[in-house]
Amino acid sequence: MSGEGKVVCVTGGSGYIASWLLKFLLQRGYTVKATVRDPDDPKKTAHLRALDGAKERLHLFKANLLEEGAFDAVVDGCDGVFHTASPVIFSTNEPQAELIDPAVKGTLNVLKSCKKVQFIKRVVITSSMATVLYGRKPLTPDVVVDETWQSDPAVCKEMKLWYMLAKTFAEEAAWNFAEENVIDLVTIHPAYVIGPLLQPTLNFSVEMILNLVNGAQTYPNTYYRSTDVRDVAEAHIRAFEIPAACGRYCLVANESHFSEVLKIVHEHFPPCTFLQSDPKKTDHLLALDGAKERLHLFKADLLEEGSFDSAIDGCEGVFHAASPVLISATDPQAELIDPAVKGTLNVLKSCTKVQSIKRVVITSSIATVMFDRKPQTPDVVVDETWHSDPAVCKEMKLSYMLAKTLAEKAAWNFAKENAIDLVTIHPAYVIGPLLQPTLNASVAMIFNLVNGSIQQPFNYIRIINGAQTYPNEYYGSTDVRTLQKLIFKLLRFLQLMADIV
Repeated sequence: MSGEGKVVCVTGGSGYIASWLLKFLLQRGYTVKATVRDPDDPKKTAHLRALDGAKERLHLFKANLLEEGAFDAVVDGCDGVFHTASPVIFSTNEPQAELIDPAVKGTLNVLKSCKKVQFIKRVVITSSMATVLYGRKPLTPDVVVDETWQSDPAVCKEMKLWYMLAKTFAEEAAWNFAEENVIDLVTIHPAYVIGPLLQPTLNFSVEMILNLVNGAQTYPNTYYRSTDVRDVAEAHIRAFEIPAACGRYCLVANESHFSEVLKIVHEHFPPCTFLQSDPKKTDHLLALDGAKERLHLFKADLLEEGSFDSAIDGCEGVFHAASPVLISATDPQAELIDPAVKGTLNVLKSCTKVQSIKRVVITSSIATVMFDRKPQTPDVVVDETWHSDPAVCKEMKLSYMLAKTLAEKAAWNFAKENAIDLVTIHPAYVIGPLLQPTLNASVAMIFNLVNGSIQQPFNYIRIINGAQTYPNEYYGSTDVRTLQKLIFKLLRFLQLMADIV
């Protein structure tokens, strides 16, 4: 069924299930009015605004589950309402305030708003298998669980299953209100929901799998029931579009003991540590074209040998850009030299374990070239044969230059000993447009000049006093995009080499 010309509301629009629901509704041509806690928070809404059709047919509203009437303006003019908003918390000291009230009152507040709109055809609520499975009936392998099963609030309280209790109360309140007010209601009851993420943060059910991937030491002695998030989103839409749909629908695609889940996870992902995203550090990466399909982020520590093994496994090339850039260091050895040298060697050690790697490209610096005792008069040509002298760097207390110089030397020695095809790139100050939300040292230097401000990135350049003075030196710079082009040329070379082989 096409949604063209139809308007629907989705509550809790930035959530895991709701994000996919929005994506599919927009693909079908629906106009969607979605509620979020803060429409102006890009961490919560950027992935929604980036959906196909969002610019034309997605409208975001702020709404509070606990505020009666908060959904009036959102549901007004809608043909249908999908209520997905509800807290997912499995450990709480305040179950009434943090789980039960938002779940129950939120559901009733949405339904009260729906009651005021005569042409709403149907309301679809995201419930859970949590409202089905927790009774006193035995769950033996021969038992068939269906939509007639109901969780028992007494059992939930006895076992302190507060999330299950909140969802059970909320569903019961919804059905009572719908019956009293003649609202066409359907409830969807998925098991653990897994699958690709659209939002930049982990939800509970996916985080549970991540913990297994990361080598969790224990797991529950129980069965794991799961459903793909895309199937869950599709089920919501069908529950709205198919006239004969009614009542409760349980969604359980797979059931396996946790030991079997662990086995499957480790077959596909040998124990390693994936990055649990810090939006401040990763939002700009996740927003890149193609990132959803082809960008995989890993957590790694420069100082930990083996930390890069999982990230490098299966790669054809490695670009090592990670190295601290500090304006000043109270402990140069710990803050600059060790991360630069040991980090480089740890990356290269991981590379020696992977036969498919054709080349390693290291981001070095002109800092490893310029600092020796050679004269640098205007007629002197500096080229790749020049090397900074560690003794000069130490004498001038140029800790950053020393760290980069020692790291490059260690890299070339290791590459020679282990037959690694290595290339090093030595840019001057790198300037140009920023993709990341924070200033790097070289761009900050220009910014400080513009502002008539303080200190240059490295202590061999003296402090600028206001905008009246500047260093009596030459400024060597390179556009950050030039480095990108150079990297692409290296990638192309790798592809040509692969074709030849």
